[in-house]
Amino acid sequence: MRAAVFMKQVPDVRAGSVGTRPDGTIDRGSAPAITNPADLHALEAALRLADEVVAVTMGPPAAEAVLREALSRGAAGGALVTDRAFAGSDTWATANVLAAVVRHLGDFDILLCGLSALDGETGQVGPQLAVRLGVPHATGCEAVAVDGERLQVRRVVEGGYETLSLPFPALLTITETGFTPRYPTLPLRRYAASAELVELRADDLALEADRIGLEASPTKVAHMEMVPLPSVETRYVGTDLSYEQLVASLRGRGALQERPPSVGSRVADLATLPKTDPVDDAPAVWVVCELTDGALAAVSAELLTKARELASDLGGGVAAFIAGYELDRAIDEASIFGADVVLVAADERLRPYRSMPHARVLHGAVVADQPQVVLLGATSTGRDLAPRLAAMLDTGLAADCTGLHIADWTRRGHTYERLLHQVRPAMASSVLATCICPRARPQMATVRPGVFSHSPAPRKSRVEPVAVDLLPEDLVVEVVDRNVQSRDVSLSDASIVVAGGAGCSAENWHLVEELAAALGGRVAASRAAVEAGLAPRALQVGQTGTTVKPELYVACGISGAIQHVVGMQAATTVVAVNRDPEATIFRFAHFGVVADVAEALPRLSAALRAPQWPGD
Repeated sequence: MRAAVFMKQVPDVRAGSVGTRPDGTIDRGSAPAITNPADLHALEAALRLADEVVAVTMGPPAAEAVLREALSRGAAGGALVTDRAFAGSDTWATANVLAAVVRHLGDFDILLCGLSALDGETGQVGPQLAVRLGVPHATGCEAVAVDGERLQVRRVVEGGYETLSLPFPALLTITETGFTPRYPTLPLRRYAASAELVELRADDLALEADRIGLEASPTKVAHMEMVPLPSVETRYVGTDLSYEQLVASLRGRGALQERPPSVGSRVADLATLPKTDPVDDAPAVWVVCELTDGALAAVSAELLTKARELASDLGGGVAAFIAGYELDRAIDEASIFGADVVLVAADERLRPYRSMPHARVLHGAVVADQPQVVLLGATSTGRDLAPRLAAMLDTGLAADCTGLHIADWTRRGHTYERLLHQVRPAMASSVLATCICPRARPQMATVRPGVFSHSPAPRKSRVEPVAVDLLPEDLVVEVVDRNVQSRDVSLSDASIVVAGGAGCSAENWHLVEELAAALGGRVAASRAAVEAGLAPRALQVGQTGTTVKPELYVACGISGAIQHVVGMQAATTVVAVNRDPEATIFRFAHFGVVADVAEALPRLSAALRAPQWPGD
């Protein structure tokens, strides 16, 4: 069996800082260049599965260090794809280059890459490459096995996992929670230092200029700016206040109050609101809706609410695209949140979600109706579907956005009117990039759950069927099993989250659970806690987990690595418990407890359970 692993050299933003130059490009500053951590997990998966592993990297000549590291860990060969013509390529153009590389190097049974890169965090190249090569893909895989003539993978989704069966050849993206990388050996280090590498340039790959590089890339970066560290004044238990005073302060800030009910629990009440006539104009903005137990997911309600604003600025209506089977409830809920048109693709083959049939149906609908904007949630489903769809449409895509607005953009004397400006974090959220798609249509973005609020605007929606015309090759991936806990799906909606990290252990994890119970909140975990087996992957908060936006976030034994902070930094109030007074997490905390979790958590739980006296 032959495998190709696509690896990237990235700045280690964990070890050094990055900045922006006056021209808006990234200044990597003191951040050393390293192999993207997730790609090392993909390499390990390839080494365990295949007889021959070829590592591929695209970048400047210095990126050969990535290949030599791969050889030192067991790869049989390496290919450096380097040419100034490739500079500035977005994920669309990168996938075009890598597809040509695969064709040049010969047939592979498995193609692998990390789920996302430390610098861009888009997770788009893998699915887009799969489209270019005409192979199925699975994203977010933490376990892979060969099952006869097929691959069986466990894919992480919100609230749990699903098991997929794929034919060969296939492309997989690998999470950092699976396939712990092996260490280089001394003999392989010696071999890697002098091994001959394949070097490929644009001419070798017969690539046309309109498919590669900055100019050809549909996604452009209009603006970049640094994200300053939060200016938080931390008050410490023991120095500034007692545990009882901490609890009183939390109550005073409103951090212990429950949020309003979620979308699903409010629908019955919202359905009684009066409905307005839909906008007659063709929908300018489409929202690709997700379903949770047959109901509209919260992120879809958020996007429909935002889409109403964007559509008004563009001049047009809002469409909700819903695919699956037995969709009446979701159709009603899409109408409640302002869809002028509900586009319904009803077919049993579309339940449960699978990327290839969903992308086929959605592609046909988009080509037929030509919306200006298509939005998806930055969930395990949206991050899986959006890159495949964008590649099929030959358009740009901005991932994991935290802001959207409509504005003009001028470049080289030409003004592009009413473009979707897509604001997204990069470089482990140390930089905010504003992306645009000036020429290609539709303009596409995935949006983090929870960054927009949802509000009802009931419409007398037009419900229109969407043709479901599938090819046999669209159905080659099978969902073997799906294990999802509905309670864990809604972690991003929780108003109070108590998270445990590396400072916790199997012996004291119950203290995290007891504190969550005392607060009426939800248990979560850092990546370190998940890898230690203290909590399931579905409860992980951070760059490779869930993004939460609670009223109160209690970090227990969590150091504050940027990969975790990006998933919780929007919390209204943060309490940090860590025995290291220099832990980074205290920079983000409103209240701090410098103590071991085994000492601090019982005392905090006791203070919460203590009776409140009048005047407290």
